[in-house]
Amino acid sequence: MLSNLLRSEGHMGTTLRNVQPLAATSPIDIRFEDSRIASITESPTTPPPGDDVIDGGGKIVASGFFNTHTHLAMVLFRGLADDVPLQVWLEDHIWPIENKLRAEDVYWCTLLGLAEGIRGGTIGFADMYFHCDEIARAADEAGVRLLLSPGMAAPSMDEGGAAKLDATTHIVERWHGKANGRIRGALSPHALYTCGEDLWRATIERATHIDVPIHTHVSETRSEVEAWREQTGASPVAHLEQLGAFDVPFLAAHCVHVNEDDIAILADRGVHVAHCPKSNAKLGSGIAPLRAMLEAGVKVALGTDGAASNNRLDMIEEMRTAWILQRALHEDPMRPSADEILAMAATSARALFGLEEEALAVGSRADLILIDRGTLHATPAHDPLSTIVFAANALDVTDVLVNGNWVMRNRELRTIDVERVRFEVEGLLRRHGN
Repeated sequence: MLSNLLRSEGHMGTTLRNVQPLAATSPIDIRFEDSRIASITESPTTPPPGDDVIDGGGKIVASGFFNTHTHLAMVLFRGLADDVPLQVWLEDHIWPIENKLRAEDVYWCTLLGLAEGIRGGTIGFADMYFHCDEIARAADEAGVRLLLSPGMAAPSMDEGGAAKLDATTHIVERWHGKANGRIRGALSPHALYTCGEDLWRATIERATHIDVPIHTHVSETRSEVEAWREQTGASPVAHLEQLGAFDVPFLAAHCVHVNEDDIAILADRGVHVAHCPKSNAKLGSGIAPLRAMLEAGVKVALGTDGAASNNRLDMIEEMRTAWILQRALHEDPMRPSADEILAMAATSARALFGLEEEALAVGSRADLILIDRGTLHATPAHDPLSTIVFAANALDVTDVLVNGNWVMRNRELRTIDVERVRFEVEGLLRRHGN
């Protein structure tokens, strides 16, 4: 890998000049030392002697994006049997290959997913999969932020649940806080319907004890919700509330089929929802009640889900899909607004990644992206915010900073050998007989 191209964490003195922020009309200069922003001033300023000085003229500066629900290594299945029923897709195409994946395979596939995400301005990934030591290794080398979420499923504690919870806990504790704080952990029972109630209760107790969030799938399909109501008399959200799951920080992926009472619980308990509009649409799961959740004050973020069900890990495209679907559904040209959409992609989930509330502020981590505002499809760029949400695409992202380090500079990835990764991933299917 190209780890040697990533500056050692903790370098000093860089001034980024003449960049256009979202909330001001005049360009600014941003100076960062070590991993944090040291000053933000109107351009032009005189940088201190010895600073690296980088001209950002013609570029928008913004917080990097957070993909709050994905399965990075499933890039291996991108485009594989896209137009078949879900069970056929899983049983005949996905599971047979997944059962043969080695730890090293997951490492290479994760690197490919990270490279795609970085290329489009994503700096943080909440990833749920297996062989998680290799996922964490890939994120560490790539220089990005990771909420490591080792997935687990078992019908009860006695039927594999206890062993899986212990193994998951060991992985999370091994990596939580590593890579200068870029990697954090979460406990991840797959869903209510794949994990027994005793496993859920033990997971909640364990998450409380080791002080990490829970990351799981919630109310993704109508049939899931209807079956759970028939079985328990409660919705999945209400049942999780009864279990005490929301007593710890909680990341709920999807929440497509949630009603007014569910939304009130999510808002009241401060649950983070990972809205995955493209995956939900592709799989025919429906359109989540995003507008109602935002109006109720739910902390909604964005996720792509895996590339097998999306088929891309492109957060700018995810933003576009979110507002297009909601405005069409509600016949409303004003909601969700560009502000709301960008917040979902860039700021709503910062706490889950251990970051400050404000991205562009003195003292905050230097986790920033630069976006070219001079492309044909973004000209004229009347409003930087509108440009990002309504006009930009992933290839407009030119530079990505994480913890004050350039992981992409002038559209060149600095920490991942892309050609090596592509070679390794393209060979996997052949080695597995597909």
